[in-house]
Amino acid sequence: MSATALASSRGRRPAPPVRPRGWAHRHWLVLSVAGVVLLGGLIVGLRPWERCGPGLDDTGDAGCVGLNLASGPFRGDDPLADLEALIADHNDQVAGDYETIVLLENMTSDPATDSTPTEYVRHEIEGAIAAVWPGPGDTPHFKLLLANIGGDAAHWRAVVDRIAEHADGEHIAAVTGLGISLGNVRDAIAALSEHDIVTIGATVTGDDLNFDAARKPIRNFFRVGPTNSDEARAAVNYIASLPKHRTMLVADVSDAEIYAATMAKAFQQQDLVPVEFTKKYRLPGKLTGANRHDYLLRLFSGMHSDICAAQPDVIYFAGRGVDLRSFTTALAEDGACRQLPSVTVVTGDDAATLVGSPLRLDGDIAVRPLYTALAYRDQWQKFVGDEASLTYRTNYSDFENRFTRNKFAPDDLLDGAAMIEYDAAATAVKAAEDNPTRGHEGMANFVANIDCNSALPGATGFVAFRQEDGNQVDKALPILQLRADGSTSPDALVWSQGRPLDTSPACRS
Repeated sequence: MSATALASSRGRRPAPPVRPRGWAHRHWLVLSVAGVVLLGGLIVGLRPWERCGPGLDDTGDAGCVGLNLASGPFRGDDPLADLEALIADHNDQVAGDYETIVLLENMTSDPATDSTPTEYVRHEIEGAIAAVWPGPGDTPHFKLLLANIGGDAAHWRAVVDRIAEHADGEHIAAVTGLGISLGNVRDAIAALSEHDIVTIGATVTGDDLNFDAARKPIRNFFRVGPTNSDEARAAVNYIASLPKHRTMLVADVSDAEIYAATMAKAFQQQDLVPVEFTKKYRLPGKLTGANRHDYLLRLFSGMHSDICAAQPDVIYFAGRGVDLRSFTTALAEDGACRQLPSVTVVTGDDAATLVGSPLRLDGDIAVRPLYTALAYRDQWQKFVGDEASLTYRTNYSDFENRFTRNKFAPDDLLDGAAMIEYDAAATAVKAAEDNPTRGHEGMANFVANIDCNSALPGATGFVAFRQEDGNQVDKALPILQLRADGSTSPDALVWSQGRPLDTSPACRS
């Protein structure tokens, strides 16, 4: 029987007074949307009023900084989202007694202001994955967590606090990567050391990073890459071998730029290639109304006439790779120079951030840019002729197999970022496996044990540390030429101590 018929059979009752529809009934669409947002937030572990996951602090437009415990996004439309999802899936498979390796970088790079592009950071993450994850069929014992220090490492204190806060709970063995050589990065390294947490630098080359702001040596800091002095020494030897090498120095003297400052200082202190002329620049901490490239393009244009008059055969550029683009553009586009139709520009490893990006090189002054690279996919093809070279190539082949089995593209190895970060993370894994404690306690002793007598085979060569300062004993440095289309070609392979590790004077002393 219908409800209408039932009511009729029992006689009609007075209808209740008409009441306005409730708020929920009138705003059903708003509630539906809110429900979806709330459910989505619960799924990823976020409350609807939060943008950042556990271990992360919201900085607003700059995204999320700190330790990414859930391996979620660092910002909206995160270009690293696929790698973060891959890491989250792997970490979920790790059970039992595990340890954690942290990769610390600027994960929210802004191309308008930051010197490290997202693609370079992406390749670093891929290198860390290759080092930390086991082979097929092996039981995973290590987690990988990403940590974001933000642009200019401005949020170093927040990320250090989060890493220290979760060091015991996540069994953090070491922090690798570290980004670029800035004063804020040095402060982060020193603060982590105070928490007895080892840091293993991959791409940080500034000589002064071994000392805190008070010039006190930093314990617990190691690096698998060269120092700027190593790079400058290699560049000097290369420049001296050129038929003509009248040399000019162009240097960034910004207060926070440890990378540029130590590179310029090391180059000026050598005697083999005298510096005939010097031009300096200082990048403001904040740019209003202009991005970094436009500002520096105008600034370097003002140097054009001085460079033309100086007539250098070689310019040593002590500055960031992203600034090198502005510099070569200014040389190529700011007027013909009859006295200087072409020039060779030599710089440091940060120029690897330009790999894959077009450059303006053939113009009013043609530019041949070279840089001392931390690593290069085909570098071992330049090292041939003896038994040792076969060992280096075998070690690299082992790395490449680990890298490609994760379905990472071989071209991702061209800028060297994956190779150098692999060596840093592999060092952390080896020391953690040797260390009987589960976590960061006492890790420094086991990293220091990786020396000339117990070197670690890596993608960029054998890794061994000096006892007195934690720096790499010796380092193979490919000298690469940047082409206009963003590709590179190897020019030479040199060693920071003049010869391979097994015959290095530093290992015989």
